[in-house]
Amino acid sequence: MSETLWYSQFPTPSYDARRVEPEYLISLMRDTSLTPGVDYVVVDTRRQDFQSYAILNAINLPAHSFYPTLQTTTTVLSRIPKVIFHCNSCGAISRGSRVAGWYKDELKRRDISPEVSEALILEGGIKGFENKYGKEGLLVKFDSL
Repeated sequence: MSETLWYSQFPTPSYDARRVEPEYLISLMRDTSLTPGVDYVVVDTRRQDFQSYAILNAINLPAHSFYPTLQTTTTVLSRIPKVIFHCNSCGAISRGSRVAGWYKDELKRRDISPEVSEALILEGGIKGFENKYGKEGLLVKFDSL
């Protein structure tokens, strides 16, 4: 008996959103002229694994429910110039890459240019970010219940 993958009911995204290194995100986070949620936003696409820790000011939009909410989510996110998606490690075909692709494809469908809102993928995901910047107070750790 084969298990149906959660994303098999949704279209295959383009998988060509631009990848950025953790240093790029750090530069945004440290720029005091930028406001999280206005100038950039970090979108954590993890689901249950989000419950342990997250990047400071990130929002949690799990990949499993992203596509069904794409219309509304794009309306909200498309007001933000830099939308940085991530999951655990953001491989070539991962939750973060998939969601970034859906978002990028929807921006293109709506004729919203990357200068207005750009889908980005955090290279290495939260694991890569934590490895480089985990001791700098840029992660929020959640107490286990």
